[in-house]
Amino acid sequence: MRRRNVLLVELNEVTWDLIDPLIEQGKLPTFARLKREGAWATPMSVDMPPHLDPWITWTSVYTGRAQEDHNVYFLEQPPETIRAERIWELCARRRLRVGVYGSLCSWPPQKVNGFYVPDTFARDTSTHPASLKPIQELNLTYTRSIRLPTDHDGLWFKAQLGAKLLSLGLSARTAALVSRQLAAERSNPESRWRRVALQPMVNCDFFGRLYRRYRPHFATFHTNHVAHYMHTYWKAMAPEAFPQTTTPDEVQIYGGAIEHGYVVADELLSRMLRLLEGDTVLVVASSMGQKPYISPLRNGKPISQLRSLDRLLEIVGLNGRAHALSTMSDQFNLYPDTAATSVEATKILEEAYVDEPGRPMFDIHRVENCLTVNLKFYGETTENSRCVFPHRESDNTFLYSDLVHGTGLVKSGCHDPKGMMILYGPGVRGGARVAEVNNLDIAPTLLTLMGLPVPEEMRGRVLREAILG
Repeated sequence: MRRRNVLLVELNEVTWDLIDPLIEQGKLPTFARLKREGAWATPMSVDMPPHLDPWITWTSVYTGRAQEDHNVYFLEQPPETIRAERIWELCARRRLRVGVYGSLCSWPPQKVNGFYVPDTFARDTSTHPASLKPIQELNLTYTRSIRLPTDHDGLWFKAQLGAKLLSLGLSARTAALVSRQLAAERSNPESRWRRVALQPMVNCDFFGRLYRRYRPHFATFHTNHVAHYMHTYWKAMAPEAFPQTTTPDEVQIYGGAIEHGYVVADELLSRMLRLLEGDTVLVVASSMGQKPYISPLRNGKPISQLRSLDRLLEIVGLNGRAHALSTMSDQFNLYPDTAATSVEATKILEEAYVDEPGRPMFDIHRVENCLTVNLKFYGETTENSRCVFPHRESDNTFLYSDLVHGTGLVKSGCHDPKGMMILYGPGVRGGARVAEVNNLDIAPTLLTLMGLPVPEEMRGRVLREAILG
């Protein structure tokens, strides 16, 4: 078959369970068109709990190999510990033009023939080419201040950065959307949740400029905004599904957030269609989906995060010996300077507890010398609870609310193995539904569309039912 170019749009954790009803209501015309005219499937994740996490499942998509092979356990783990070649690396090795934009665990940027903007949780603002660095300055600052305001609170946190972004492709239309949102927040601060959906629109402007310039044989574009809305606002959308009380204000303010996220994703897909030329296939996918999360805690699992990682490093005595990186709201990574420091940090964090020794404050996982750390939550915890760090000989007790910022919301969406996938464009069998698919099948299918051999170590199959010829 003829060689095609592939544009992979990664809509993190979107699910047919919500797409299909919104299609029926006429609210997702682009999804409807792609599903009608392209081939579609519901790929199941081969990575299951406790390893059903997007940084794991997306790496399985990129590599066509399961976690036991690619070795990814946590977001932003050291790149040298990733033990399988990803699609863009395979393409770059064959000297194809490549564009990577936001794909998970993609830091550090690689010097591809094209462009490379790592994910929005990256350890620094480096990009390829380096002239794209302002994009990451925006993304990293904004992603890490969604819930907990920082000194750089606000989408345009520096006037000079705004000017650079205009030169990189920010459109007048998107700039106007941002201005209207910031103006609306001044009169109605509760509308701040809408900011999350502005980030992919802004990035789509930059991506479009880069895509037209480089015309990559293979490109990716990742957005997490829908996943964020589902994790945070599913209870506001469907209060009847949850045992915890949902207030009328919660429904009024946040009830439409998830739908808004999907509508923005639909607009993104419309814009991606306008980028396609010639023999390019558009692939829209999630590596897994989401479903309602029913917490075993009486009042639900709170959405919270540490107020200051610098303060935590000071408390545990690791200043100057470890670097901390915020990833998810209740999760952060520690990169100790030595193996001995890693062992020490693990012991200190494992001993820390909330109110009483049987309630550890943190859950810790190590990969080689690096740690990923999650806050643990208990139904008995209050703002007046005490965080105890027994390794300190004195001053070892701290007020919970001084260390942890709570949003007042609870987690209400959780990961589900069912993902989604659409293939659209030349060489794709229109209107085909492909059954019996898992997320390992995506990589070999994309390589086949591009006319590239499928490595023997890839475990998935080529979805021949979706391909003409």
